[in-house]
This record gives sequence, structure tokens and C-alpha cells, in this order.
Amino acid sequence: MGIQKPKRLFSADIFFFPLAAFFAATIIPAWLMVLQGWISLPNHHWHGHEMLFGYGLAVVCGYLVNRVSLLSLSILLLSWISARLGASNLLNIGVLSILPSLIFVGFAVYLIAPPFMKAAKKPENKVFAPLFIAMGICEFIYQLGEINVLPSDISPFILLITVDLFSLLLFLMGGRILAPAIAGHFYRKGYFLEARVQPKIERTAIVIIITMVFFDFIPKAEIISGLLAFGAAIAIMIRIFRWKVWGIVDEPYLWIPVLGYIWLALGFCLKGWIQMTTNPFPIIDGIHGVTIGALGTLTLAIMVRTRLQRSKQRLEDFKDIKQAALLISLAALLRLAIPLVPSYTMVLLWFSALAWCIAFIFLFCKLIQISYKDLNPS
Repeated sequence: MGIQKPKRLFSADIFFFPLAAFFAATIIPAWLMVLQGWISLPNHHWHGHEMLFGYGLAVVCGYLVNRVSLLSLSILLLSWISARLGASNLLNIGVLSILPSLIFVGFAVYLIAPPFMKAAKKPENKVFAPLFIAMGICEFIYQLGEINVLPSDISPFILLITVDLFSLLLFLMGGRILAPAIAGHFYRKGYFLEARVQPKIERTAIVIIITMVFFDFIPKAEIISGLLAFGAAIAIMIRIFRWKVWGIVDEPYLWIPVLGYIWLALGFCLKGWIQMTTNPFPIIDGIHGVTIGALGTLTLAIMVRTRLQRSKQRLEDFKDIKQAALLISLAALLRLAIPLVPSYTMVLLWFSALAWCIAFIFLFCKLIQISYKDLNPS
């Protein structure tokens, strides 16, 4: 009998990270072209859905889907591409255009959730699998709204819940990356960081955010939800302070994800303020602190860090993307400034989009460079 060769397994990051970066660089300018009437795309919620389920979930797949067969990776990749075309009404197959999105999200959850179910022992780790399943349910409900099986006005509500879920994911994944990295940085300098993962704070914040999601489901419970958002922000800031982040400002591979974590706290604060006060700002404006500042910065950091580590390259090369991280913060600030100066809405939108676009083009080029060095180490 011949010796059977071991099946070759693949990681999704080498494909999904560059695709996600390129997609992020193009989707926001495309959305502004829709607002200007230059091109036509499906509906008002298209760009929000695509940033979460197109960009955000692509990064999640790149980070968490590894050691899979070529067939599984191909299905995931082709369904993601088809889903983006279907969401943009480019497939011309009527109600069937929602199928690629459902296949992509469903298959992603199928690949990601079970390993967490098997491996999770601590309560805080048992959150991951239900979190990804909840994202899949949100996509299913959103798509039913798209084909009018459910009321179409369910879309913004479901996207708000999805932002809440991504906020929880960013809190969990950001903390798991930052705690050991910052502790290791101090250790190499001869110091010992006592506050690392901070499980009590982590568990408290998890309960607060999940409760916030629950109250976001309930009509006229905005004040309670807003109060919980403030609670989540306080927990995050305590965690950041206890990491002694003033000691890591010389290391871009640390301060960039910390900046994203700070944006997550600011995003929760904005959401809480809007929900608790009778102000004229819609909630959609406030959540851009999370969707641009936190999601943009943390995913940028995760993609570069992951590719550098998996290709066994130096984290010192992280410094090349610090300008991109600052551009994302600029994009977030410009977008959040719109309610303050509504007469300059389109100007601020375009400058915000420009900053975002340049940042992700920069990221795309960096990811290609990392892959090139990996293939040509000499």
C-alpha cells in the first residue's frame, strides 16, 4: 500500500485580507457616487450592510478561518464575491440574488463557530460561537427584508443590532490581542504588567454589551440601552488605563490597535449620549465612531499583524501603516462632524471618504508587499 499524502490545508487570510482592504477602499466612494446621483445602487442601507457583512465579515474569515481544505476556501471566497455582486444588483437574478449572501455568511458561521463551541471552557470564551450565529441570523433577517418577506424598514434596525454584535466582537478580539502584546512589550523592557486580560472587567463588559443588545431590540428602551453603552465605554477605558498604554507610544504595532480600542469606547459614548438625550442627531451618525474609528482601525491592525506573524516577518514593519491608521481616525472625525455643520455635509463626506480610501489603498499595498516578501524571502 502506498503512503497517503497528508491533505494540504489553507488559511483564508492571504486571500481575504487584500480583498477586504480593496473592497473597503472602493465601497465608500461608490456610496457617495450614489448619493450624488452619478450611479445607481440598491437602497439606502447598502453601504452599511456591505461594510459589516462584506468588509467586516471578510476580515473575520481571514483571521479565524485557517487549516481548511481548498474546496472549503474556494466556496467561501466565491460566495463572498458573488454576494458582493448580488448586493449591488449586478447578478440580475431577481430574488435569488440574496442566495450568495446567505451562503457566504452561513458557511462562514459553519466554519468559525464550531471550533469555539468545542474549545471554549471559560464563560467569556463561550460567547464567541453564539455571537457568530447571531450575526448569521441578522443577515438572514436583513435579506428577508430585502425581498419584502419582512417589512423593508427592518433593515436599519437589524444593522444597528449587527453593529452592537461587531462592537462585542471588537471588544473581545481586541482585548485578546492587546493584553499579551502589551505585557510582552513591558516584559522585554524589564517591567511586569499585572493587569493583563483583566477577566473581571472583561466579563462585566460582556454582560453589559449583551444586555445593551437586548434593550436595543425593545422599542422606547433607548435610555436604558444608552446607559448600558456608557457602562461599556467605562469598562473599556478602565481596561486601557490599567494596561499603562502611555508606555507603548513608541511601538506602532501596539498603539494602533489601542487607538482602535479607544475609538470603541468613544463609539459607545456617542451611542449612549444620543440614546439618552433628546438631541437632533440620529443614531446612524453616532455609530460611525464604532464603524469607522473602531472597526476600521482595529481591523487594519489585525490584518497587518496577522499577515506579518503568519509569514514570520518582523513586527517592526508595522510602522509602515501608522499613517493609514491616522487617516482612518481623520475619516471618523470628519464623518462625526457632519451633524455639527450640516451645510457642509457632502464636503465632509467626500473628505472623510478620501481619507478612508487612501488608508485602505495603503493597507492593500502593504498586504501585497508582505505576501511578496513571504514568497520571495531573499
